[in-house]
Amino acid sequence: MTKRILLWVIAILGMCFGVKAAELSNLNWGQVCSGQMGAAWYGSAESQALADIVLSVQKNNGGWTKNDQLHKLTASALATLQNDRAGRSCLDNSATTMEMRFLAKVYQGCKIEKYRTAFGKGLQLIFDAEKANGGWSQYLPLSGNGSYHDYITFNDDLMTNVMKLLRDIQGNTGDFKDIVDEATRERCLASFNKGIEVILKCQVDDNGTKSAWCAQHDPVDFLPTEGRPHEHPSISGCESAALLSFLMTIPNPSTELQEAITAGVTWLDAHKIEGKAIEDYTNGDGIADRRIVDRPGSAIWGRFIQLGGEKADQVYTKFFNKLQASNKSRSYTYDGKTYTYKEYEIATTSYQPDKAYQPVFGIYSNDYAHLFYRFLYNYEDTPPVVDSKGLPVATSLMAGNRRGYQYLGSWGLNVINAEYPAWKQKIDAQNEAGDATLYELSSVSYESSESTTYTFNEGFTVSNTGGKGYATGSSNTVKYSANVDYTIAIPQGLSVQKITFYGYDNYDVDAYISQLNDVSYTSTDYVFPAKIGGTANFVTHTIDLASTPATGSIGFRLGSKQCCLIITLYCTSPSGLKELIEIKANAPFKQFLNGRIVVVKDGKIYEVSGKEVDPMAY
Repeated sequence: MTKRILLWVIAILGMCFGVKAAELSNLNWGQVCSGQMGAAWYGSAESQALADIVLSVQKNNGGWTKNDQLHKLTASALATLQNDRAGRSCLDNSATTMEMRFLAKVYQGCKIEKYRTAFGKGLQLIFDAEKANGGWSQYLPLSGNGSYHDYITFNDDLMTNVMKLLRDIQGNTGDFKDIVDEATRERCLASFNKGIEVILKCQVDDNGTKSAWCAQHDPVDFLPTEGRPHEHPSISGCESAALLSFLMTIPNPSTELQEAITAGVTWLDAHKIEGKAIEDYTNGDGIADRRIVDRPGSAIWGRFIQLGGEKADQVYTKFFNKLQASNKSRSYTYDGKTYTYKEYEIATTSYQPDKAYQPVFGIYSNDYAHLFYRFLYNYEDTPPVVDSKGLPVATSLMAGNRRGYQYLGSWGLNVINAEYPAWKQKIDAQNEAGDATLYELSSVSYESSESTTYTFNEGFTVSNTGGKGYATGSSNTVKYSANVDYTIAIPQGLSVQKITFYGYDNYDVDAYISQLNDVSYTSTDYVFPAKIGGTANFVTHTIDLASTPATGSIGFRLGSKQCCLIITLYCTSPSGLKELIEIKANAPFKQFLNGRIVVVKDGKIYEVSGKEVDPMAY
């Protein structure tokens, strides 16, 4: 029976894929899961046939394995996966989370219950996989043998992929509308909040200063710890930048989270290698390679940045003790002679404490097993040295290492130069808002467009008479053209007391706010400076409307050049009074309070983020 069903599914896929086979074949599995087949396709007979294959390879405990192109499986590869359903589920490399996103899209398109059921099994795996103190590892069940697979894992965005999914499910919109019940959505929020707690616990205390994060952390003491033999305990420039980007998307962050974000950005900024970039090229041996080049305005960070001071002593002593306890040996044959080393010996003899806060590299290749856990400090080629046993050993990476793994990168550049300033402007505005409620018009709050009218959440729209469609800039900004009249429609019952324009000029000539409502401004009043060498200059301009609060609409116009902006409106009700509600129900329900959606449960009010609020002060 199973074989007949398999043949039937493959036959259906063969017929269906004839319609869009070329399109599917041009996409990888992650792109299919993220919606790049177009909204109309998900829920079609073609997508359902593919979803049936996804269900047929779902692990018994609810998840999937990684790196499988489920839309391009051969019959033998499919059979192998189906025969291994009792194996471990994986969360690494977006595994499980992207299959769940795919199933959610298909379910919304066809409303066939088996896809929602499979989605629910995947979600249960995520709940089961979360550690008691928060955080997720690569696999479930855990290995239990001290493997790096069992650590809290930020590497390859594992944690953030899981938490973004939980947040989307809890939000109960789009692909996840009513896919689970309210109690499960509440559990998603609780799981998400535990994830935030462990992220804060893992932020490395760099000798009294909060810094950033390692690619993986010990789930007991939260210290940075090793991954594979080339992934040393350290602070990761790559994973920290990605994590900070994610944390800055969390609405209404606590004071502790705000401080953690600022500390992380500050630490990365202080430890950048300025004026450098990484370039792919072909070296003198004709081999694809990477090198460090000068590039004004750029900066790079190590994927692994060596720790320093007492924290380094604590972390590396623990690491070396672990290697010594495992007592593993590695051998290498050179000129007919075999050299054998303990992993502990390789690590301790190569570690240089005086290289604190420098990028550290490693080689992970079975052809050079004697270099496992060796600390290397040179990215580009340097001559080997002869060790105490008489074997020439590497002092730098090889071309294949550089090409095959991103040891250096500009990961923190956009975080520091664009994302953090935008976030800080928003947080400062929230902290200064007082009785006003903030509404942000950005790509984050954007919902849809109809011709030249852009709709944002909570009832705001921006329209223009210049024929300009919706488009975005960097750092969640929206593009607004010069010499075009824009109108912000303000929902009934709200009065704008102040407006902030945050963003940058998109060209190499200064731009400016030329008009706001009936007031005109000169080219020197509210200026957005021109780009310099292609680099945007983010600025903030705040215009106080308290003497003549705006209701109904606000008109504005830019002069000279297009700008990419986030517009923040400080709103109150015209009477200046807060809306009061009487809370009676114990069952959770949503309420629109002072222009915000809140959750009312057990006589208390919570923001969507889960933070409890005082109804008289909200």
